Amino acid sequence: MKSDLDSALPSSPQEDIAFADDTILFVSEKHTQNSTEKFIRLYEKLKILTGLEVNPTKSNYLALSENINPNFMSALSKLAQPQTSLEHLGVSIAFSHEQAKFETFDKVQKAMKNKMKIITERL
Repeated sequence: MKSDLDSALPSSPQEDIAFADDTILFVSEKHTQNSTEKFIRLYEKLKILTGLEVNPTKSNYLALSENINPNFMSALSKLAQPQTSLEHLGVSIAFSHEQAKFETFDKVQKAMKNKMKIITERL
């Protein structure tokens, strides 16, 4: 989902993903002071255009690199809280592949056990 707003964000190999109030924005670790300022201005413009704003107490972010510019991280922390993993559409996303795999598998396994319990109780 590319738009004319893309110039405000650094290039990224992934497409940004958005569903209703659930958005994932992929950003690179190559943020400069200029790209950080563009990022902040983008959110300020969207707030003015839509009348909506990010609720930092209900928003989270996951850094998928240890090398993200500290200025960008500081700007991002005004919009969201850092997390070690996030769930999107039922799948865990984490900096650690093993953590994401474990969290996703664990959730599915618990759901299957609960369904099996319901099914066996009805027999």
